[in-house]
Amino acid sequence: MKKQLVMLSLACISFGSLASNPHYFSADNRIESKLCSLSANEGFTAARKEAAKHGISMSRFSKSILCNGTDIREIAKKAQSLEAAKAAVEVFAKNEQKETQLCITALKKGLTPVREKIGNLNTLKCNGEAVTDFVKRYQNAAI
Repeated sequence: MKKQLVMLSLACISFGSLASNPHYFSADNRIESKLCSLSANEGFTAARKEAAKHGISMSRFSKSILCNGTDIREIAKKAQSLEAAKAAVEVFAKNEQKETQLCITALKKGLTPVREKIGNLNTLKCNGEAVTDFVKRYQNAAI
């Protein structure tokens, strides 16, 4: 099983640094601060919709709100480019071995079904790491 999943492990390690984007938050309760954090986290369209609820007009073509001295549209573009840079990771079973199937089950259904089948989770290795660490690392990957 180890040989079959090594390639997946190498690919995922190379994309590991891209997987965690920062989450922005507003430092105060002003609507402008909320719009800046919303733009950075969810994009300009989401911020624009929220602004409309509060009677604020935001244009896609002209400056309207500055976030820490930067136009809100630029903040949204940076966040969007970070999202685009994220690489999708796909996890798949390369063979039908019991251990491989248990690793996939752990990703799909959690650790409880695997624990019921083998008892001690410390005995199962997925890509050379403990199954618990494997699940933490790849739980959001496409299966």
